[in-house]
Amino acid sequence: MISRLLFPQFKSNLARNKVLLLSGPRHVGKQTMVLKAIEELQVNCIEFNAADKKIVKLFEEPSAQVLNELFNASPFVIIYEAQYVLKLQDIIELVLSGEINSTLVLCCSYQPVMDEVLREVLQLQGLELNLLPPSFYELAQHFSLPEEEKNLEQRLIFGNYPEVVMNLPEAENTLVNLLQEVIFTNLGVTDRINKSDKLFKALQTIAFNIGEPLSYNEIGEKCGIDNETVERYVDLLERSDILLRIPTYFNEHRYELKKSHVFYFVDNGIRNALIRNFNPIDLRNDVDQLWRNWLISERIKWNKLNGKSVDYKFWRTHTKQTMDFIEFSEDKIQAYKTSWEKKKKMKFPAMFLELYPTISTHTLNRSTYWSFLTKK
Repeated sequence: MISRLLFPQFKSNLARNKVLLLSGPRHVGKQTMVLKAIEELQVNCIEFNAADKKIVKLFEEPSAQVLNELFNASPFVIIYEAQYVLKLQDIIELVLSGEINSTLVLCCSYQPVMDEVLREVLQLQGLELNLLPPSFYELAQHFSLPEEEKNLEQRLIFGNYPEVVMNLPEAENTLVNLLQEVIFTNLGVTDRINKSDKLFKALQTIAFNIGEPLSYNEIGEKCGIDNETVERYVDLLERSDILLRIPTYFNEHRYELKKSHVFYFVDNGIRNALIRNFNPIDLRNDVDQLWRNWLISERIKWNKLNGKSVDYKFWRTHTKQTMDFIEFSEDKIQAYKTSWEKKKKMKFPAMFLELYPTISTHTLNRSTYWSFLTKK
């Protein structure tokens, strides 16, 4: 088992609180983490999987009496795929009020239907944790840093899902199967996905254009859907930890792009499965895009794991001067350009340097990435 940095916090919260929500896409290890914590705490639990419609029916009319009978005085109750439980908020409130004696652990593959105030309370109290595919740091801890650096090209192609990294010879088949389950069975019951082929085509369009400014209108024209539907799909996929959406940075200067976004995937393997391209690095023409996607997704993972409050932007002009990634933390702003080539001399856009002289600029290549991915 790959040790996860969230585990100590999860275990501690589990021992001290009545409700805990663990979110993240399917197959990233949520169930493994929960059961390991239960085992180490040496407590009993009862498990339900709400992906089963028969299980969902058990929670259709939740009351203290019904739930107490259902939970059978078990000290810990785990509900997997809890987003399918429509009255989840009622159950949470019964537990928090003390009418249910059990501790409730909710594993969700996307954001459940819940009052924003309640969700904010859970987040502020650290009772909602987000588990993503293992980070570079976690994999380096498991396999060793030299081994992980040796596997770097494989990570760019196949990504970091646990089933993938533990069995690289089967990575291609695993990812094709994961793609179907993670995306097409990972969506909320209240979300209108009338034509899954359109959703798939929208994702492919994004996959072929990672790191490039892409409007909802452009995506919609290629897929035959309207802008509103595209935006709704993107929002859903972002909330499902499949996509990363990064807005542009601008200050009304001439030539700066405004109100644009670039898109990345949380995991490179899912992106490559979408375009059905698992060719090795030396046979690809998108290596810089793969490198940038991997770096940015890994940095965002790292910041989440360390509880950092960070905003992300990119910068581009109509003349295609570009800063790939800008990170806004509480005390500083740092801008980055990426290159797969170790020895390529990078030039920062003269306009950016002139307009934003106080922002520090950095190059990310195979010689400098390690400190970027582990810098707190």
